[in-house]
Amino acid sequence: MIIGFKNVDDHKGSTTARVLVDCLAEWDIKRVFCITVDNATANTSAMKKFKEEFMNQGEDALEGLNEVDDSVTAIRNGIQYVRSSTNRLKSFEFQVDTSKMTRGSLPLDVKTRWNSTYLMLDQAIKFMAAFEKMEAEDKPYIDYFMELESGKKRIEPASTTDWEEAERLVHFLVIFYNLTLMLSATKGITSHKIYNEIVTITRNVSKISSAPGDDETLRLKALTMMGKLRKYWNPFSEVSEFETTKSKSCKMNKLLIVVTVFDPRKKMNFANLFFEKLYGKESIDYNLLSESITDIMKRLYDEYS
Repeated sequence: MIIGFKNVDDHKGSTTARVLVDCLAEWDIKRVFCITVDNATANTSAMKKFKEEFMNQGEDALEGLNEVDDSVTAIRNGIQYVRSSTNRLKSFEFQVDTSKMTRGSLPLDVKTRWNSTYLMLDQAIKFMAAFEKMEAEDKPYIDYFMELESGKKRIEPASTTDWEEAERLVHFLVIFYNLTLMLSATKGITSHKIYNEIVTITRNVSKISSAPGDDETLRLKALTMMGKLRKYWNPFSEVSEFETTKSKSCKMNKLLIVVTVFDPRKKMNFANLFFEKLYGKESIDYNLLSESITDIMKRLYDEYS
């Protein structure tokens, strides 16, 4: 939805920031995922000022505007070097050949799209040994990381720790990538699959967030994500159009579960199995969810009849 066209009196960053804040205020918008601008210098100042002012509305206002992880940036910088000229690519392919690896493409991600970052890292990890040999033997590669970028020295070539961090991130993101492919299919119906995949995400993230072990970094990331998941999947929320007060349960749109019940291979037994996996069969949440779905089904039937 286009919420408005606004006149910006001048090209000052403070003016752009003020117009943007005022526009969002008109619609009572208090949370922003991302903002897209062109590469005009004034926009850098505008986004800085906007962030400072908009953050005053609450610490969760800017959900997606986080700093890029240094480990990912280090790997991305290495790929940018390899892709920047034919000679650099030949040098990299020489290291690939001498390391007895199969050649392959090195995609560069779109920083604002997590799935493209996943694909970039997944492919780059296969050539980790070649990048390490570049660092050890290729002086132009080292010199590249000594150059300034936007007035700052580039993050150094990916270290062993960076590659380990990337492997953890890929292990985490593959869960979402595979499910995204399934749900974004265009040649078949996917609505009856959504709840199944949401349960899969919840169970995987929950397992990682509670698993003891050495991978504390990944566990903390999963723990943070569980906090966001609970905002949408927690019990005891507002009553929806097809719910009675007695049957209110979680914040999600329960029609996602209803459409699963309509799948003749699954029906209500399948939905109850998910409730059991998520909350435990003897829990209050299990009983409330099961009752609420049955209640919605009855009310839908009454509406239909």
